Amino acid sequence: KSSPSNKNIASLSSRINALSVDDESCVSKVVPDRIYSVACHPSESSLLVCAGDKKGHVGLWNFDQRGEDGTNNADGVHLFKPHNRVVTHLEWNRTGTSLLSASYDGSVRLFDIHTQKFQEIFATYDDDSAFKGKLGYGVDTGYGYWTQYFCLDPRNADDRCLFMSTSKGTVLHLDLRSKGKITFHHELSEKKINTVSLHPDGNIMATAGLDCTVKLWDIRKFKSPKVAHKATTGCKPLGTQQAGRSVNSAFFSPSGKSIVSTTMNNYLDLTENMHTQSGTVKATTKIRHDNHTGRWLSTFMAQWHPTMTNEELFVVGSMRQPRTMELFGGETGKLLRGVKGESLTAVVSRCCFHPSQERLVVVGGNSSGRVTVAR
Repeated sequence: KSSPSNKNIASLSSRINALSVDDESCVSKVVPDRIYSVACHPSESSLLVCAGDKKGHVGLWNFDQRGEDGTNNADGVHLFKPHNRVVTHLEWNRTGTSLLSASYDGSVRLFDIHTQKFQEIFATYDDDSAFKGKLGYGVDTGYGYWTQYFCLDPRNADDRCLFMSTSKGTVLHLDLRSKGKITFHHELSEKKINTVSLHPDGNIMATAGLDCTVKLWDIRKFKSPKVAHKATTGCKPLGTQQAGRSVNSAFFSPSGKSIVSTTMNNYLDLTENMHTQSGTVKATTKIRHDNHTGRWLSTFMAQWHPTMTNEELFVVGSMRQPRTMELFGGETGKLLRGVKGESLTAVVSRCCFHPSQERLVVVGGNSSGRVTVAR
């Protein structure tokens, strides 16, 4: 008699094997330029996919209603241009009522799904007196400064707080409730921080970037800045993992048990219980993976399924021919399946899962603005 866990594994295995990208309707041109970010609306009943590109466009593709909208493109794509530069990250709030976007232009914007309009909720400014009184006044230090990445703070129920990293190696915590304030502003690296990720316990944060490391920080030790726009220096990490080359991303799994990092050393590093370790930390499993996407493709960033905590899995793009989206088991690092098919004709650099546990949906965005949905 098979145990419930075996049934779950069999169920997940069958769902992974059922994924298909053979139908031409699973691909759509969602944004005009190279895709840097993708996200799925959390709705269980419909599939709304969004992508952000190099020129500041954000496209929303209503996959289930394509062709029914006479006021927009026949394929159900709604295109906006809320930013002037690369849209580095997109993230829906938990209820799906708003989408947050961040860009190299220094702004974070919020899209209201009911009004279908974007509004600026935060921006970085230089120290020109014209911007005095703005929350981000003086944060922009000039040439070579931009906002790189953000993640919503899950400790805040109304999704109005977020962590944000920059090209100058700083991390800010923004509380955008009421009048808004910068809760902390710390320099954690001398080089760009590509990603920030908060452990589910709400205390440990992982950073990764051009200093070739993944570092862990206890955010309880971060103090409020005396001057909001000046970054505090001298912080010491709890633990450090050396990657040898720059690190594209490092994310905690939804259970917090593991962290997966995508490195330019051509590995996916899987580390168990990294949040409990200190000093120099070594990867539990190193998965050989070609991460050299070259100049014209966005970098790979392995992403976890956001809600599967029992059988964790992550997805990443691939340089292999024929073109593939690769799904790996979170516990073993084993390749579970390379999803390929007639409609997957280009490298999908940025991938994500739909958050539903009932149906498995994988989304990938490529460098010509096309999004492919495997379901």
